[in-house]
Amino acid sequence: MITSTQKIGKRVVLKILKDIDDMKTGEEFKAALMELYTKGEKEIVIDFGETRMINSHGIGKILMFYRRFKEIGGTIYVAPMNEAIKEIFESLMLDKLIPEIRP
Repeated sequence: MITSTQKIGKRVVLKILKDIDDMKTGEEFKAALMELYTKGEKEIVIDFGETRMINSHGIGKILMFYRRFKEIGGTIYVAPMNEAIKEIFESLMLDKLIPEIRP
């Protein structure tokens, strides 16, 4: 399992416990997001606090579910990130698309 979840008010914090750097972890991340989506959750905070690396397998899933949640009136946020993940988000301009908040 690469994720854990915690409900805080209206928001669900999806804590990523491993790097998302291959197809297997990318699919596990997708399954976790899909579960929240099918449950009808509207506000998701992705916490990359324990993540050192995310590649296209993870970034693609974030973008896919950003669109899906937006279509149902939901929002994806990210919790404050370490410098490595923050650099990836900034270089892809994801920081302009997905707001950073404290859970």
